[in-house]
Amino acid sequence: MERISVSFSISDNFAQHMAVLAASILVHSPEDSFVFHVLAKELSGETKARLAQMEAQWEGRCRFAYHFIDRTQFDGFPLPLEHITQEAYYRYLLPELLPEERRTIYMDVDILAQESLAPLWRIDLQGCLVGAVSDGKKRTGDFGKYLRRLGISDSEPYYNSGVLVMDLEALRSFGFGGKCMARTAQLQDRLAWPDQDVINLELRGRILALPPKYNCLTRRSLQRGERPVLRHFASFTAKPWCNIWKNRTWPLYLRYLRLTPWRDRAAAFVWAHVKGFFWFRYTKKGVERTLLCGLLVWRRNLNKGTPA
Repeated sequence: MERISVSFSISDNFAQHMAVLAASILVHSPEDSFVFHVLAKELSGETKARLAQMEAQWEGRCRFAYHFIDRTQFDGFPLPLEHITQEAYYRYLLPELLPEERRTIYMDVDILAQESLAPLWRIDLQGCLVGAVSDGKKRTGDFGKYLRRLGISDSEPYYNSGVLVMDLEALRSFGFGGKCMARTAQLQDRLAWPDQDVINLELRGRILALPPKYNCLTRRSLQRGERPVLRHFASFTAKPWCNIWKNRTWPLYLRYLRLTPWRDRAAAFVWAHVKGFFWFRYTKKGVERTLLCGLLVWRRNLNKGTPA
């Protein structure tokens, strides 16, 4: 049986989140086996030991393949948002890193699977190089102006790069990695969502629009009664590990965390969220906020070092 190929770009700090996502995939695709490609600049011995435990735990249904990246090739590439790290660019390299594979499903790790991945794996790309889900944002205000400055008109789709079904053979012929690297270097600080903007520009007209259930950014995007296949917690404060009081996504994350070798962190994870209901401090877009019982009690602009 062919293994389903899934790829992630992570730092060592995000290995736990990757494992939780992998566990959710395995739970909901019980008849399939997987090779999980891990793109990272480095991983600790502890992380690799835990992932080896996970391979044994799932009795041959998954294998982790490591691809260590020379980070210097991305030196100077823009990182305009706090939650975007250099690892976001590693997906550019997938066609060349996986020369023996015909396709892979790339995923960000702030995602949880809720249904089988098999239909997405077998989807017909209809001659397109990549399948992706539209970002779904309205083209109004600053966002619309930004896309128009990039050269993306209001009538063109704009896709979220958090889930990509990639035809690796076609992307190799297209020269995907080199073109994306060159475009990123060219645009530099004009990019707000760097890899996503570049993929939309380089693959214009070559992306198949996938149903929103394959990268569910909001349940409002689904048909009535439809379940998400992949639930994407793209918003900063919606991520299951964000302890903000209004976050309701962490119990689902906890379910899969307990199925991984990181289960020893489950109690601390729960306690952090209990504390977060009463007191929580977080930083977003250069502003530090402190909340007490869900009420904002302090707001400080870190760029100026003064209350905002």
